[in-house]
Parts: sequence; C-alpha cells; structure tokens
Amino acid sequence: MSDSNNLISAVKKFYNSGDEYLIPVGIDKDKIPALSNYIEAQNTGILLVDVDDISDTAQYATNQSTAAFKANTDDDHANVLSSGVVGAVGNLAVGSFDVANTSDLADSVLPQDQLSFQQDQLEPYTEGNINTYYYAQGLPIVRDGKMLGGYYLDILLGRDYIIKHSNKALTKIMAKNPKIAFNNTGINLLKSGVESVFDQLYKNGGIGEKDNGKPDYLVTALPREDMKDADVAQRIYRGLFWQYHPADAIDDVYISGEIDL
Repeated sequence: MSDSNNLISAVKKFYNSGDEYLIPVGIDKDKIPALSNYIEAQNTGILLVDVDDISDTAQYATNQSTAAFKANTDDDHANVLSSGVVGAVGNLAVGSFDVANTSDLADSVLPQDQLSFQQDQLEPYTEGNINTYYYAQGLPIVRDGKMLGGYYLDILLGRDYIIKHSNKALTKIMAKNPKIAFNNTGINLLKSGVESVFDQLYKNGGIGEKDNGKPDYLVTALPREDMKDADVAQRIYRGLFWQYHPADAIDDVYISGEIDL
C-alpha cells in the first residue's frame, strides 16, 4: 500500500500540469487499480492503460475515467496502443474526433493478426470495453474508443474541456477586470465567459443540437439574492451551473438492400 501511496503522491503533480492523459509506463499492474480509483475520484483527467490480458482490469472495470488498450505484440512491437492513439488524435480539437475507427497509427503499434484474429475474437474486447487495433475490411482500425465503464472517450474529453476551459475563462475575466460587481452585471459577465467555452466546443463538434438547430447546452447563473450571506461577505459566487448534451457520432454502418429483377 505504501508503494501505491507514493505513486499517488507523484501523480498529483499531473493535475497541476494541465495535461489530459496519464499513461503509466513500467508500473506493476497490481498498482494500477489504486491509480485508476484515484483518477476516478478527481472527476477530470483520463488514465490510459495498456493491459497484457483483458482480465487485468477486473478490479477497476467500472471506472469511467480509465480506458484500457490491448494491442498485438511481437519481438519488435510492444503493447503501446494507448500512446499510438494519443499520437494519432493529439493535434485534433476536442469535439472534432471519435477514437473509434482511428487508423494509420504509428508503425510502433501492431494490429491484431489480419488472418488469425476473427470477428468473434473481438467480442471479449467489446464486452469488457477494452480497446484494440484490428483489421476491418483490410484496414487496421481502433475499436471501440470507450472507457472501461462504458462511456465513449470523446465524451470524457468534452467534460474535461468544459471544466478546464471554464476555469480558465473565469480566471481571465477576473484578472482583466479591476473589480467585478456582485450584481446582475457582474454575474452575467461570468456567465458569458462560461457560455463562450460551450460555444467553442459546439463549433468543434462536441455538443449536440436541439430541434431548432441551436447548441444543446444551458448555463444558468443564480442572482445575488439566492446566495448565502456568508459567501457574499467573503466575495464568493457559487451560482453558476451548466448542463449539455454531447454530440452523437456514427461508429458502425449497416447496409440492407434488394435486387429488382
């Protein structure tokens, strides 16, 4: 346990760096459950784990902030699918990509054998939400782009984008304004900063649309009279709240048809 505690202490620095992904390298797999549980409790940040066996995730299989990967290996290729995926999507804007069906990974990532890895062998990966890299119609692709708990990875990236960029936007507003009045004008200024983050994620493709074609998000800001007197006295505003619907994506296509003779 002490070794796990030392690992967690080191990982805390991750949350001050602004990085999104944490990929443990050279760490004993018996320490991964504690690491996964710690990341889960933070509500931001994503742990990417390369596993040797699907059963390795049993102790943290329901965690939504951990994604597991298993690639093919040989004498020249290590199990580095997680870093290969990050390398493929790292320059893309959050909201603009879906990890499922990502292809053209670095040569360091070895797909499952094209001849011996059959469709039925994908089922344990799908059932356990383990991501892998295999040939579909002759093209190596990543499937299914999910977290262990079942959420899609791009949804968690959107969540983290909102949290991190909202905090940055609010900090910039407070730094740029000599004083923000504790009234409707000041509160609306803070609200507009958060709304700008949602507008950008919508432009990136990460937020769905309502039936009227408008972005499907809502930012509310409670008025001063709804705040606690103690918070007002200490100049703390706790009235911002947001909710949104992530944009949907197509990962599979099924075709049907008929021949008219």
